Amino acid sequence: MTDKENKIFKCIIIALIIILVVELLYFGIKVYTTRKNNVFNTFVNSAILEDSKNYIGAGLSDFRYSKFNEFDKGYDKATIFVVKNGKTKKEIAFQKGFNSRFNDIVKVSDGYVAVGKIEMTKDQIKEKMNEGLIVKYNKDFKVVWRKNVSILENTELLKVKTDGDDIVVVGGSIYSEGYVGNHSTGGGILLKYDKSGKELLRVNYGGPYKGKFNDLIVEKDSYVVVGLGKSNSGIIISYDKSGKKKWSGSYGYTDSNGINSVVKKGDNYITATTKVVNTKDLSNYSAALVVFNSKGEKIDDAKYSDNKINYFSDVEVDKDGNIYACGYTGKVIGNDSLTDAIIVKYDKDLYEKKADVLKGSKKEVYSNIYINNDTIYALGYTNSKIKKYNTNGYDFFPIIKKYNMNLK
Repeated sequence: MTDKENKIFKCIIIALIIILVVELLYFGIKVYTTRKNNVFNTFVNSAILEDSKNYIGAGLSDFRYSKFNEFDKGYDKATIFVVKNGKTKKEIAFQKGFNSRFNDIVKVSDGYVAVGKIEMTKDQIKEKMNEGLIVKYNKDFKVVWRKNVSILENTELLKVKTDGDDIVVVGGSIYSEGYVGNHSTGGGILLKYDKSGKELLRVNYGGPYKGKFNDLIVEKDSYVVVGLGKSNSGIIISYDKSGKKKWSGSYGYTDSNGINSVVKKGDNYITATTKVVNTKDLSNYSAALVVFNSKGEKIDDAKYSDNKINYFSDVEVDKDGNIYACGYTGKVIGNDSLTDAIIVKYDKDLYEKKADVLKGSKKEVYSNIYINNDTIYALGYTNSKIKKYNTNGYDFFPIIKKYNMNLK
């Protein structure tokens, strides 16, 4: 090969290397951009818990990392997760519509009932509207019946309980942003169905623009619900079983979720919420436990402030009267937040005894507490890279942590 040919050959090789490098850079930038603009989700929002390794969870997934369903290219599907010995054995996706999610699940005599929300059409996706979703499964997780609840344009079901053979559901239904109207059936909603899916009761509170019920207690002669009222006030309301209001109470200014959870302790109700000083500035607020008596009157509260933003999502009481609250603590950065998951123990007089924090690099949240045989289970999610939970540092994955009664 002549010198001239060698030079030409070297030039060709260099040109090919440059092209390869440029293509690799382009590919890398494209992957990074795709990764930055797309977060894949798997959430377990509620569970029927046996222990830390065995549960039936309800939530959503896009199946990016699923062994049971194909990746749905941008759509989240309401999903039931059957976990045995810490491993997912079944993953039952609700395939109707487009985006959907389950917020809660309950076991009934002949199967399970899960509730959430769904976008049934592409117009609903475009207009950011959704319908409430309630699905009954048999014991083999086959759909027995399904109800879409469409009261106003945005309807979501948040919690489900049983009342004998009946099914009681709470949630919210409001107009879409920018819509002007004068509907009288929106706000917080309380619904009751028989075991075959026939609607028996429908109650609403708050109006068409704001309000929702987040949780409820089924009592012998009433339903006690908590949620969000007008002007960002946390509310607690008791209805008799015909839907007539018996009493109500409120707790100042909360965030846009209102009161998140309620549990009965003696004759009183312990609730989990937030305390907001300035409703126009949600970059600084305290978590709070609030006690109401049997008439809806506030009789005590305790605030938790470990950081700038502090939030209680759930509350439970043990057999000795100790109170446990979970949620998150952190700070707002731009339009996002960095949070650590928290669980806090209080004695029966609301004096703080101990707190435990699950730290990560991004966002950790505890959403539910379960107490089972003197063991506490905190259920939540993270997008940090945590080796114990096999997470990757950018997508959202469910987490569950086990504690003894002293939070160790």
